[in-house]
Amino acid sequence: MGRWNDFVRQVVRMGEKCVYCGRELPEGEAVCEECARGEEELRNAEGFAGGILYAYRYGGAVRMLIHRLKYDDSPHCALFIAQRMAEFLGGYEVNADAVTFVPIHGKRRKARGYDQSELLAYHLGMLLDIPCEAMLVRCRETKPQYKLGAQQRRRNVRGAFICAKDARPEGKNVLLIDDVFTTGATAGECMKVLADAGANVMVFTYAKEFPRQEQ
Repeated sequence: MGRWNDFVRQVVRMGEKCVYCGRELPEGEAVCEECARGEEELRNAEGFAGGILYAYRYGGAVRMLIHRLKYDDSPHCALFIAQRMAEFLGGYEVNADAVTFVPIHGKRRKARGYDQSELLAYHLGMLLDIPCEAMLVRCRETKPQYKLGAQQRRRNVRGAFICAKDARPEGKNVLLIDDVFTTGATAGECMKVLADAGANVMVFTYAKEFPRQEQ
Protein backbone atom coordinates (compact mmCIF):
# COMPACT_ATOMS: atom_id res chain seq x y z
CA MET A 1 0.00 0.00 0.00
CA GLY A 2 2.99 2.29 0.53
CA ARG A 3 3.80 2.21 -3.18
CA TRP A 4 0.19 3.04 -4.02
CA ASN A 5 0.25 6.06 -1.69
CA ASP A 6 3.46 7.25 -3.33
CA PHE A 7 1.80 6.85 -6.73
CA VAL A 8 -1.22 8.86 -5.57
CA ARG A 9 0.97 11.69 -4.32
CA GLN A 10 2.78 11.83 -7.65
CA VAL A 11 -0.40 11.79 -9.72
CA VAL A 12 -2.31 14.46 -7.79
CA ARG A 13 0.73 16.75 -7.91
CA MET A 14 1.69 16.04 -11.50
CA GLY A 15 -0.47 18.74 -13.03
CA GLU A 16 0.40 22.41 -13.20
CA LYS A 17 -3.19 23.51 -12.53
CA CYS A 18 -5.46 23.48 -9.48
CA VAL A 19 -7.49 20.28 -9.50
CA TYR A 20 -10.56 22.31 -8.51
CA CYS A 21 -10.57 25.49 -10.60
CA GLY A 22 -7.82 24.92 -13.17
CA ARG A 23 -5.74 27.93 -12.04
CA GLU A 24 -2.02 27.75 -12.89
CA LEU A 25 0.10 26.51 -9.97
CA PRO A 26 3.77 26.20 -9.04
CA GLU A 27 5.28 22.78 -9.66
CA GLY A 28 4.43 20.25 -6.95
CA GLU A 29 1.12 21.84 -5.93
CA ALA A 30 -2.36 20.35 -6.47
CA VAL A 31 -4.70 22.99 -5.02
CA CYS A 32 -4.58 26.79 -5.14
CA GLU A 33 -4.83 28.77 -1.90
CA GLU A 34 -8.35 30.02 -2.60
CA CYS A 35 -9.74 26.54 -3.32
CA ALA A 36 -7.85 25.09 -0.35
CA ARG A 37 -9.64 27.56 1.93
CA GLY A 38 -12.98 26.77 0.31
CA GLU A 39 -12.35 23.05 0.64
CA GLU A 40 -11.52 23.35 4.33
CA GLU A 41 -14.70 25.34 5.01
CA LEU A 42 -16.76 22.53 3.48
CA ARG A 43 -15.07 19.68 5.32
CA ASN A 44 -17.46 17.60 7.42
CA ALA A 45 -16.80 18.22 11.10
CA GLU A 46 -20.06 16.69 12.33
CA GLY A 47 -19.53 12.99 11.61
CA PHE A 48 -22.49 10.94 10.46
CA ALA A 49 -25.61 12.66 9.09
CA GLY A 50 -28.82 10.73 8.60
CA GLY A 51 -26.98 7.43 8.90
CA ILE A 52 -24.46 8.18 6.15
CA LEU A 53 -20.87 9.35 6.26
CA TYR A 54 -19.65 12.11 3.95
CA ALA A 55 -16.34 13.92 3.63
CA TYR A 56 -17.53 17.38 2.55
CA ARG A 57 -20.65 19.48 2.25
CA TYR A 58 -21.68 20.01 -1.36
CA GLY A 59 -20.89 23.48 -2.67
CA GLY A 60 -18.15 25.80 -3.88
CA ALA A 61 -14.88 24.09 -4.80
CA VAL A 62 -16.30 20.64 -4.03
CA ARG A 63 -19.18 21.19 -6.44
CA MET A 64 -16.73 22.36 -9.12
CA LEU A 65 -14.60 19.25 -8.74
CA ILE A 66 -17.57 16.88 -8.96
CA HIS A 67 -18.71 18.71 -12.09
CA ARG A 68 -15.25 18.30 -13.62
CA LEU A 69 -15.22 14.60 -12.82
CA LYS A 70 -18.67 13.92 -14.26
CA TYR A 71 -18.98 16.31 -17.18
CA ASP A 72 -15.54 17.57 -18.23
CA ASP A 73 -13.93 14.26 -19.24
CA SER A 74 -11.61 14.37 -16.22
CA PRO A 75 -11.43 10.83 -14.79
CA HIS A 76 -8.10 11.65 -13.13
CA CYS A 77 -10.04 13.78 -10.62
CA ALA A 78 -11.40 10.55 -9.12
CA LEU A 79 -7.99 9.69 -7.73
CA PHE A 80 -7.67 13.05 -5.98
CA ILE A 81 -11.20 12.75 -4.55
CA ALA A 82 -10.51 9.20 -3.36
CA GLN A 83 -7.41 10.42 -1.56
CA ARG A 84 -9.44 13.10 0.21
CA MET A 85 -12.08 10.52 1.15
CA ALA A 86 -9.41 8.15 2.48
CA GLU A 87 -7.87 10.92 4.57
CA PHE A 88 -11.28 11.73 6.05
CA LEU A 89 -12.07 8.09 6.73
CA GLY A 90 -8.84 7.77 8.70
CA GLY A 91 -10.64 9.37 11.65
CA TYR A 92 -13.20 6.56 11.83
CA GLU A 93 -13.12 2.85 12.52
CA VAL A 94 -14.30 1.16 9.34
CA ASN A 95 -14.85 -2.57 9.35
CA ALA A 96 -15.47 -3.25 5.67
CA ASP A 97 -14.98 -6.49 3.77
CA ALA A 98 -15.60 -4.85 0.41
CA VAL A 99 -16.05 -1.51 -1.30
CA THR A 100 -18.76 -1.15 -3.93
CA PHE A 101 -20.45 1.73 -5.74
CA VAL A 102 -23.70 3.17 -7.08
CA PRO A 103 -23.43 2.37 -10.81
CA ILE A 104 -24.59 4.53 -13.69
CA HIS A 105 -26.46 2.93 -16.60
CA GLY A 106 -24.46 1.29 -19.38
CA LYS A 107 -25.57 3.85 -21.97
CA ARG A 108 -24.45 6.75 -19.81
CA ARG A 109 -21.17 5.02 -19.07
CA LYS A 110 -20.56 4.51 -22.79
CA ALA A 111 -21.30 8.18 -23.52
CA ARG A 112 -19.09 9.42 -20.66
CA GLY A 113 -16.37 6.85 -21.12
CA TYR A 114 -16.28 5.83 -17.45
CA ASP A 115 -18.37 5.49 -14.30
CA GLN A 116 -17.22 8.14 -11.82
CA SER A 117 -18.43 6.25 -8.73
CA GLU A 118 -16.71 3.08 -9.89
CA LEU A 119 -13.44 5.01 -10.22
CA LEU A 120 -13.89 6.48 -6.74
CA ALA A 121 -14.57 3.04 -5.26
CA TYR A 122 -11.64 1.44 -7.08
CA HIS A 123 -9.13 4.07 -5.97
CA LEU A 124 -10.51 4.19 -2.43
CA GLY A 125 -10.32 0.42 -2.18
CA MET A 126 -6.67 0.54 -3.23
CA LEU A 127 -5.90 3.25 -0.69
CA LEU A 128 -7.67 1.39 2.13
CA ASP A 129 -6.50 -2.06 1.03
CA ILE A 130 -10.12 -3.25 0.75
CA PRO A 131 -11.33 -5.21 -2.31
CA CYS A 132 -13.54 -3.27 -4.72
CA GLU A 133 -16.42 -5.40 -5.99
CA ALA A 134 -19.04 -4.46 -8.59
CA MET A 135 -22.04 -5.77 -6.66
CA LEU A 136 -24.81 -3.76 -8.33
CA VAL A 137 -26.17 -3.33 -11.85
CA ARG A 138 -28.37 -0.48 -13.00
CA CYS A 139 -30.92 -2.55 -14.89
CA ARG A 140 -32.86 0.29 -16.50
CA GLU A 141 -32.32 3.88 -17.50
CA THR A 142 -33.62 6.59 -15.18
CA LYS A 143 -34.19 10.29 -15.55
CA PRO A 144 -31.46 12.59 -14.15
CA GLN A 145 -32.22 12.92 -10.44
CA TYR A 146 -31.31 16.60 -10.19
CA LYS A 147 -34.37 17.48 -12.27
CA LEU A 148 -36.79 15.78 -9.86
CA GLY A 149 -38.37 16.40 -6.46
CA ALA A 150 -37.87 14.06 -3.50
CA GLN A 151 -40.89 11.82 -4.16
CA GLN A 152 -40.19 11.74 -7.89
CA ARG A 153 -36.60 10.70 -7.17
CA ARG A 154 -37.76 7.72 -5.11
CA ARG A 155 -40.15 6.60 -7.84
CA ASN A 156 -37.51 7.18 -10.50
CA VAL A 157 -35.00 4.73 -8.99
CA ARG A 158 -37.43 2.16 -7.60
CA GLY A 159 -36.43 -1.21 -9.03
CA ALA A 160 -33.58 0.35 -11.03
CA PHE A 161 -30.86 -1.76 -9.37
CA ILE A 162 -30.23 -5.48 -9.01
CA CYS A 163 -27.34 -7.54 -7.69
CA ALA A 164 -24.73 -8.44 -10.27
CA LYS A 165 -24.81 -12.11 -11.28
CA ASP A 166 -21.40 -12.87 -9.79
CA ALA A 167 -21.87 -10.68 -6.68
CA ARG A 168 -21.51 -12.34 -3.28
CA PRO A 169 -22.65 -9.72 -0.74
CA GLU A 170 -24.13 -12.12 1.82
CA GLY A 171 -22.55 -11.74 5.25
CA LYS A 172 -20.21 -8.94 4.16
CA ASN A 173 -19.76 -5.49 5.62
CA VAL A 174 -19.98 -3.32 2.52
CA LEU A 175 -18.89 0.30 2.06
CA LEU A 176 -21.18 1.79 -0.61
CA ILE A 177 -19.52 4.68 -2.45
CA ASP A 178 -21.08 7.54 -4.40
CA ASP A 179 -20.01 11.03 -5.38
CA VAL A 180 -22.94 13.05 -3.97
CA PHE A 181 -25.73 12.26 -1.51
CA THR A 182 -28.78 14.49 -2.01
CA THR A 183 -32.14 13.08 -0.88
CA GLY A 184 -30.87 9.54 -0.39
CA ALA A 185 -33.26 8.01 -2.92
CA THR A 186 -30.57 6.38 -5.06
CA ALA A 187 -28.33 5.28 -2.20
CA GLY A 188 -31.38 4.01 -0.30
CA GLU A 189 -32.48 1.84 -3.21
CA CYS A 190 -28.96 0.40 -3.54
CA MET A 191 -28.79 -0.25 0.21
CA LYS A 192 -32.10 -2.12 0.05
CA VAL A 193 -30.89 -4.39 -2.77
CA LEU A 194 -27.65 -5.19 -0.94
CA ALA A 195 -29.38 -5.66 2.42
CA ASP A 196 -31.93 -8.02 0.84
CA ALA A 197 -28.95 -10.01 -0.43
CA GLY A 198 -27.59 -10.31 3.12
CA ALA A 199 -25.04 -7.48 3.31
CA ASN A 200 -24.47 -4.94 6.07
CA VAL A 201 -24.14 -1.60 4.29
CA MET A 202 -22.64 1.77 5.20
CA VAL A 203 -22.90 4.65 2.72
CA PHE A 204 -19.85 6.88 2.27
CA THR A 205 -19.94 9.78 -0.18
CA TYR A 206 -17.50 12.48 -1.16
CA ALA A 207 -20.15 15.17 -0.62
CA LYS A 208 -23.59 15.62 0.88
CA GLU A 209 -26.04 18.26 -0.28
CA PHE A 210 -28.06 20.06 2.39
CA PRO A 211 -31.08 22.34 2.08
CA ARG A 212 -29.99 25.99 1.96
CA GLN A 213 -31.15 26.75 5.51
CA GLU A 214 -28.94 23.95 6.88
CA GLN A 215 -25.73 25.10 5.21
